[in-house]
Amino acid sequence: MIELNQVSYKYKLDEKSSVLALDHTSLQLEEGEFVAIIGANGSGKTTLARLLPALILPESGQITIDDLDTKDKNSQKLIRQKVGMVFQNPDNQIISTSVEREIAFGLENLALPYAEMKKRVEWALEYFHLGKYRNHPPHKLSGGEKQRVALAAVLCMYPKYLILDEPTSLLDPKGRREILHLIQELSRKGNVTVIHITQFPEEAAAADRILVMERGKITLDGSPVRIFKQKESLEKIGLEVPFTMRIASALKQKGWFLSDECLNQDELVSGIAQSVTTGEKTLVEFTADEQNMSTVHSPQSTAPSHPLISIKGADYFYDQGLPTKKKALDGITLEINRGEFIGLIGPTGSGKSTLAQHLNGLLVPASGEVRVDGENLKDKSVDMKNIRQKVGLVFQFPEMQLFEDTIYDDIAFGPRNFGLVKEEIDDRVKQAIKQVGLDFDLFASRSPFSLSGGEQRKVAIAGILASNPEILILDEPTCGLDPKSTMEMKKLLQELNSNGVTIIIISHNMDLIAELVHKILLLNEGKVVSFCDKEAFFKDTETIKSVGLDLPQVVELVKKLREKGIRIKKEIFTEEEMLELFGTQ
Repeated sequence: MIELNQVSYKYKLDEKSSVLALDHTSLQLEEGEFVAIIGANGSGKTTLARLLPALILPESGQITIDDLDTKDKNSQKLIRQKVGMVFQNPDNQIISTSVEREIAFGLENLALPYAEMKKRVEWALEYFHLGKYRNHPPHKLSGGEKQRVALAAVLCMYPKYLILDEPTSLLDPKGRREILHLIQELSRKGNVTVIHITQFPEEAAAADRILVMERGKITLDGSPVRIFKQKESLEKIGLEVPFTMRIASALKQKGWFLSDECLNQDELVSGIAQSVTTGEKTLVEFTADEQNMSTVHSPQSTAPSHPLISIKGADYFYDQGLPTKKKALDGITLEINRGEFIGLIGPTGSGKSTLAQHLNGLLVPASGEVRVDGENLKDKSVDMKNIRQKVGLVFQFPEMQLFEDTIYDDIAFGPRNFGLVKEEIDDRVKQAIKQVGLDFDLFASRSPFSLSGGEQRKVAIAGILASNPEILILDEPTCGLDPKSTMEMKKLLQELNSNGVTIIIISHNMDLIAELVHKILLLNEGKVVSFCDKEAFFKDTETIKSVGLDLPQVVELVKKLREKGIRIKKEIFTEEEMLELFGTQ
């Protein structure tokens, strides 16, 4: 059993000030429980997680793991054998020179017999689809692949208590399904207590029990149905209920005979179909020429003289000339016009981040060419400073581009290097902080490394926005963000695009892609599989499924309703459009 008794923890900002991350929290976790923890960014979730394996120690109160006190130095080694943790950023726990050795590292420290170690490593390599990377350096893998390595290394140790801090945030839909299935299997067997921190309400709904955190306190504790029925309380702190419950609740308020405890799409589809076929409700049928949908389209140039971004036959290799050589891009050819909003998607390791880093010259193709606004980035005469002012890139891991002592200085770094005067730098920093939903007075003087993962992502995005880029590339921009922050980010990106900024977002969140973008670029194994308008893309369900991706929840719901014989003529991509279809707007 895990017990917390009046536990508090503070992060010191400087000699005079600190932030209270956990505030007199008491909690009991029984053996074999599957517990999900949800909460807004900065609510204390990761702090709570790090306290359990004694990575940090409480300033007051007591934590015991099977009656072992985390403050007792003699007990900490045994506690860490019992409690396995997968961090929010896999780079923070990967230390070995090959994937195989990384997975074996913890087993070696447990002094397991060689035969048992080999058995567990082979299982992990197969289960997590890492066999082909057995001898690869893990730090050269994609973010999602690193996440799989970190999960494999911890699960191989058979911990009694398993703490997962956003374990699926960087995984493609197929990988996410596999991990969730594994978590549920471990929980069902009853020999592992799972503590799963997540920003996805659908993931939390699979748990036996949900804890809701706010400002360092556990404010709600109960079953998924009990917690998610408190929709208004969750929305007040920036959280949301699962998609199916949101739709069912909205329909119930408008007189549809549906249960607002609906936690899966099949129940929702059956309820809607029954209401329609019995004549209780009428479904509005959108026609192709209707223009009252909520999707915002960006202004397009009327006959551009040349594409803003042009790529011809681009190839790229990692570890060129080594046994671990890997072709990351394979003959990429495409054009992107000014003002477009592109979704760059594909399974883990398909080349998405590699392609993004070619667009501002961080990487250069081994063959072929990349042109931005007509300039070949391979040409040594090109002013790369000008290109990087024009093309802003937010990395997959925001801490990779945070380095200054204060948030103000980090955001101001770009404008300073572009030669702006102090007054304009001040204006840009304040504007950028406001755009990402942070309070200037509370955050400007703080260290970026004192922030939660979601807050760091906001600061990284603000640092790019302060340079006023013409092209904005964001790698997993909502990863680690709570629902309220995600909504604010979506609104910001739509506003930027409507003002003429060309945007490319990389994401495994298909709901986000469906709602925001106009065109979708699908990569697989470094090749372009598809590049077309999203309306055409989501009609090709076979291609989407074949590469391990899922349909967005709204698109999946429409598909299932059509299979029930309900005619819906218009393609629908957002919840607002769906509710409009149901006559609730």
